[in-house]
Amino acid sequence: MNLSYKIQFDDPVIIYHMEGKIITDLDYEMLEREVFDHMNKNYFRVVFDLTNLTHTNSSGIAFFMRTLTKARIMGGELILINLNGNVEKIFKVAKLTEVYTLCENLEQATQHFKDLQ
Repeated sequence: MNLSYKIQFDDPVIIYHMEGKIITDLDYEMLEREVFDHMNKNYFRVVFDLTNLTHTNSSGIAFFMRTLTKARIMGGELILINLNGNVEKIFKVAKLTEVYTLCENLEQATQHFKDLQ
């Protein structure tokens, strides 16, 4: 497995700090189960901290899109923070920066959720 992550709860927001790479479905499979399980427990305000995510491809993009879709259906949002390097390039080239809510850091993401209330 190429991806590891840590979870931080900041009620009602849940933050996933990712590290490594998402290059196959197996890389995010366990994370996706946890994310969706937490969403079903009313943690549908989700932040993915991508500071230490070094690579992603269409598998990762599909995972992010499913998470975004489910969060919005539930009345929440997915915010991506700290995009950099190859991951940032992929999001820009694919014009995904127009689809996702992006923030520079956790403080901005937290404020964005407060502004939505």
